[in-house]
Amino acid sequence: MQSFKLFHDKLILMAIMLSACGILFSSCKKNSASVPVVQQVFPDSAAGNNVVYITGSGLSGIRSIIFDKGRVPAPFNPEFNTDHALIFRVPDTAFGGPQQIIITNAKGDSVIIPFTVIALPTVTSVSLPEFTTGTKITLTGNNLDDVTQVILHGTNDQASIVSQDRKTLVIQMPSTTVSRARLDITNSSGTITTQQELISVDNAKQLFTENFGTGIYNWSWATVSVSTDYAVLGTHSIKAVFAPGGWQAISLHCDPTIDASQYTYYTFWIKGDPNQDVQVDVRSENGGTTQTITVPANVWTYYKFKTDFISGFPIERLDFQIHGPNGSNSATLYVDDILLVK
Repeated sequence: MQSFKLFHDKLILMAIMLSACGILFSSCKKNSASVPVVQQVFPDSAAGNNVVYITGSGLSGIRSIIFDKGRVPAPFNPEFNTDHALIFRVPDTAFGGPQQIIITNAKGDSVIIPFTVIALPTVTSVSLPEFTTGTKITLTGNNLDDVTQVILHGTNDQASIVSQDRKTLVIQMPSTTVSRARLDITNSSGTITTQQELISVDNAKQLFTENFGTGIYNWSWATVSVSTDYAVLGTHSIKAVFAPGGWQAISLHCDPTIDASQYTYYTFWIKGDPNQDVQVDVRSENGGTTQTITVPANVWTYYKFKTDFISGFPIERLDFQIHGPNGSNSATLYVDDILLVK
């Protein structure tokens, strides 16, 4: 009788153990082998770095999340996910437009989810701040590979797309009647307007471009000539050689005089001396204030000033004057595209 009781107790213990193992095995098998099922995705479109929530079942075993356009992986922390919820961010490298998100578990089971990535174009820099009809300008930024249209803001004037990739867009500028404009750039995610504003040389008051402008005369007191050594847009610039030890200037005589208050900006390029930085006073001989600039050696530098400092009186002469006697060193500067811009 005692042996029967012992045998009976062992059977009960084995049953309990088998039952527990069965429950454990069943649970493990369900979690590891469950095919992922998606019931809801929120939102169904988003930009990079935005959070996406997926609800359903069998989601705790997810091991990879791929945006199929360009095969861009979305990093995520599996510890934050449960069997019924999955959370991750849209990668900031995701390509824009409609596509599919592929989520895959450890067993290789996958679910495909329709999704739209909002990847608006961005422009961080432009190769030139000004243009004439036909000028090619390189825009640098992101999400530029699927740009389909570039228009001068506020107009119907459309630039031609020459080449493009994810980070760069080369455009050829159109003919236009505006003095300056930002760019409206459209890709599959939408349209943005650039912060950068481009100036139309064709529609500016040209004090010098390929030569001295209409009514502009060379009254310089330095060795000044029109040169083909260097140029920005065209083939000519002003070359000025400043001898050591004296006050000298590139001087533009305006006849008839110019009312600078009719313009918004005074712009120009200067290429520095090969061997030294040079201080230059930019001013009108007829009044106003002086803008003192330090021109870096051996590079073209673009300058853009509000015309306030030369407004309020007729301008007869505009000067680029070496800032004080130049010691024992001579200096050679090149100046190009001197403009008054509305």
